[in-house]
Amino acid sequence: MVIGLALQGDCMVDYKIERAATGIEGFDALVEGGLPRGTNVLLTGAPGTGKSIFVLEYLYQGALNGENGLYISVDSSLPMIRQQAKLFGWDIEKLEQEGKLFFLQVPLDKMKFNLFEMIESVKKQIGAKRVVFDSLATFAINLDLFTIPLGYAGSIASSVSVDSARDNSTITDKGDKIFYTGNSEKRMIFLILAELRNLGTTNLVITYGDLSGNQLTVDGVSEFECDGIIQMHNELIGAKRMRSMEIVKMRDTNNSPYIHDVQLSSAGFVIKPAEELKL
Repeated sequence: MVIGLALQGDCMVDYKIERAATGIEGFDALVEGGLPRGTNVLLTGAPGTGKSIFVLEYLYQGALNGENGLYISVDSSLPMIRQQAKLFGWDIEKLEQEGKLFFLQVPLDKMKFNLFEMIESVKKQIGAKRVVFDSLATFAINLDLFTIPLGYAGSIASSVSVDSARDNSTITDKGDKIFYTGNSEKRMIFLILAELRNLGTTNLVITYGDLSGNQLTVDGVSEFECDGIIQMHNELIGAKRMRSMEIVKMRDTNNSPYIHDVQLSSAGFVIKPAEELKL
């Protein structure tokens, strides 16, 4: 827990920030002890930067310490994820059997699939405190397959009215739920991020970096809607590729301003301390 200060009128008042320690070696010290609870933190970067390993260790470490986790895969195959975990000695299958981890493979062969109803159901079933969404980019490519119930998990319907969602989209009214089934990539990304936040869990959301360099992500929306951004790099330096990461932003957190070298050990991620510049 971190004690902070906020301006209220003319006075400064104390407030408490609950944090979820990731358990990833060297990372939590860079964000005042962990990710702010109840937030969406975006993990962006090119292929080969280590995004899937980072989020998998986040769930694994959480499950070992009493915080059940849900991995939502729109992108990666579950056998591949389980195989990847074995390379680092993480017995995630045992944690699955104990009900501490759940891996949800989102079907891409069903039309108008109510993705969030499934997420909410599994979250309640295992009492999840941590959620990984992999990935926003693949979700956006296949967005015509999904429906999102406005207001299903929280108050999103009050901020996104039916009248404002008429951009070449379909609004369907089924009883007490209003569903958005549209083809606006930006609006669907906004909605899924809002619904994930309303779960009350601490979430890592994977997307791809924009290789053109004009924006942090391929969608250009999630970087503004998420509470935090972790950017992963895999750069060719001389004849060798080097992984690194930086924390672009983190809500209510004095995060490290440096780019940190990343190593993959036999036990998982290791974030190296950055050398401070001497001016």
